[in-house]
Amino acid sequence: MPTFTPVSCVDTLGVDAPECETCEGSGTEIYLHGWREQARECEDCQGIGRRLDCPSCEDGATPDDDTCPICGGFGALF
Repeated sequence: MPTFTPVSCVDTLGVDAPECETCEGSGTEIYLHGWREQARECEDCQGIGRRLDCPSCEDGATPDDDTCPICGGFGALF
């Protein structure tokens, strides 16, 4: 798994990223593993609890397939 370095929404855009919709800001997701509930790090916010889709790209790449300079290729700010 690649190393994840979050890009700060405050440093980049000057605003706080909103609460992650997937984990509702907790940073963890609850899922069923057989009959038991298990917790894992939220895949959308990488456990940070906040996420804002990058305003400059959709998937972390610019139209000419370069890495997005705003989000560092992740597609979101945290």
